[in-house]
Amino acid sequence: MAPATQPAPGERREVVIRIAGGKVSPKPGRVEVERGARVELRVTSDVADELHVHGYDKSAQLKPGKAATVAFTADRSGLFQVETHSAHLVLTQLLVR
Repeated sequence: MAPATQPAPGERREVVIRIAGGKVSPKPGRVEVERGARVELRVTSDVADELHVHGYDKSAQLKPGKAATVAFTADRSGLFQVETHSAHLVLTQLLVR
């Protein structure tokens, strides 16, 4: 997945991910943001699970067919994995510069 335009610190970046039949859409890739950007991960799954953003210790319960949102300020630099806990699916990697 090609990185989109990076928001400046304080700007908002929304990432929309769908899980269906054990497959992640769009395919897992890397989302790049500048440190200080507001990140909103919106995930819809066809099965119950838990969404987790490593390094930020943010999580949300996924309920079948309902969007779950995790929002936070990307105030730590590094590469952080976003995954589901039960299915162990990597949804994306968040690169904060």
